[in-house]
Amino acid sequence: MPWKVLCDAFDAMERAGSSIELKTETERFSRQMGFELFAYALTVNAPSLKAQQYVINGFPLRWGERYVAAKYFEVDPLVRHARTSSLPAIWSDQIFHGGETLQFWDEARSFGLDSGLSFAVHEQPGVTGILSLARDRAIDLPDTELAALIGRAQMFASLLHHAVVRLELPKLLPEHAPLTVREKECMKWAADGKTAWEIGQILNITERTAVFHISNVVHKLGAANKTQAIVRAVALRLI
Repeated sequence: MPWKVLCDAFDAMERAGSSIELKTETERFSRQMGFELFAYALTVNAPSLKAQQYVINGFPLRWGERYVAAKYFEVDPLVRHARTSSLPAIWSDQIFHGGETLQFWDEARSFGLDSGLSFAVHEQPGVTGILSLARDRAIDLPDTELAALIGRAQMFASLLHHAVVRLELPKLLPEHAPLTVREKECMKWAADGKTAWEIGQILNITERTAVFHISNVVHKLGAANKTQAIVRAVALRLI
């Protein structure tokens, strides 16, 4: 049964063509795992690019509004955890302790978010997904069952993240003129630390031509220099 749940989720995520389908499947999976509430957030926060976010909200609407109004994303320890780790986080008093974090935790509980699990997915630099499953009662499971639950939920988080990246990430990224095959080749080697002369030798073009292609990319991506262009090209999944 557990593997069938994941197989069904995999098929659904592969077929999904809209955010509504993603939310429906996430809600189904969450309930199958024993959680009534869920939320997923994709954050694009790469250097030199304006931060963007896409959210699938299965938490109470009023809590979502309160979360934004109180700027709880600035103190939410689960958000901080997701930025630096891919390990799952089990909600506990040890995580939500002290100052504004304790207030955040107490208020979340008043909306039925008494216990939960959070899973971060890091697919590429500057792009992070986090899935949280929550409910209004403690997660009282033997260690082996809890470990199995965490494993299934982490796998689902990856499936959901890849589906969101496929469907929604292009909408969050800035528009730009398309890069040519040669421009992408030059930028790939530039990202690898090669000089224009070395790129010319590798691609059998002149150093001047390599500089020309790199300069074109800098202009197309609205970057200030080659380094910034490389960062943007990676964040935009161009190289």
